[in-house]
Amino acid sequence: MNRLIIISIILLVMFHSCTNVNRDKSVDRSKLTEDDYRLFQNTPAWMLAIAVQDGDEKKIIEIVSKSPQVINAQEPQYGNTLLMLTIINQQFEQFKVLLDNKADVTIHNTYNGTSALIEACSSKQYNINFVRLLLRQGADVNDIECGKRREGNSTRLTPLIAASKTGNLDLIRLLIDKDANINYRNEFDQSALSESVMIGRYDVVIYLLQNGADFKTPIFYRPDYTIPSDSKNAANRGKAMYLVDLLRENFSDFETNEYKYKMQVVAYLKKNGIDYRNAPIPNFIKSKAQEKYPNNWRQYLDKY
Repeated sequence: MNRLIIISIILLVMFHSCTNVNRDKSVDRSKLTEDDYRLFQNTPAWMLAIAVQDGDEKKIIEIVSKSPQVINAQEPQYGNTLLMLTIINQQFEQFKVLLDNKADVTIHNTYNGTSALIEACSSKQYNINFVRLLLRQGADVNDIECGKRREGNSTRLTPLIAASKTGNLDLIRLLIDKDANINYRNEFDQSALSESVMIGRYDVVIYLLQNGADFKTPIFYRPDYTIPSDSKNAANRGKAMYLVDLLRENFSDFETNEYKYKMQVVAYLKKNGIDYRNAPIPNFIKSKAQEKYPNNWRQYLDKY
């Protein structure tokens, strides 16, 4: 057993050494992903980037004490700061050290205009403690992606909208407890409610509704592809799809949590004057029911 441990340690050291050698080799930034510390190569923050990647707290403090400005340097490709990279790479100890040394939590990158807080809310795999610390350090709970839009990038996310896209209910609760604007809609009609509906997270939907989410505004507009794109305008943006319409398009088995929470949403809407049972059943749902439940599809449609 001891021999296996020794071999494992040797292999780990060799891997780390090879990684460091590769790290120092000059690279084409345009081929790197946004989690790569080599984005800081040949910048004043390169030595700090190495220290952060390695988790060398003593070196981080030493560099920042001599050159305080480098802690907020932005790499040239995506415009991310080292604080953002610790979030992307989920390096919580390095993240805390940077915050303790006055890393700026308000900076937006140059790629899609995101901030450290929005990034920290953007994946269900991320540790929620990153968000807690950022809010404690003064990050804006209602921050909005800003800056020039890249072609094809049609987002203007807030922390809450980003969190809603992941379905992380604990994170959503935290943001709302910190006064996140539950009804903010960006220019692309994205909202916390719309994003949770689109991923079928009705547990999140009912929580948002119970905390004041607007259910009377269309979730989105379904394009009418019979209208030529050059003829479209605000007046013919498509069919308004409301929450009750999208609930009708949900096909779920009765024993699932999805169905259980969907029925809670249905009950909430009925209590507030919108009867789900009065909404028409889409033809494709009828076809699905007939295919899956050929002997009792009508009974399914009565309950779904």
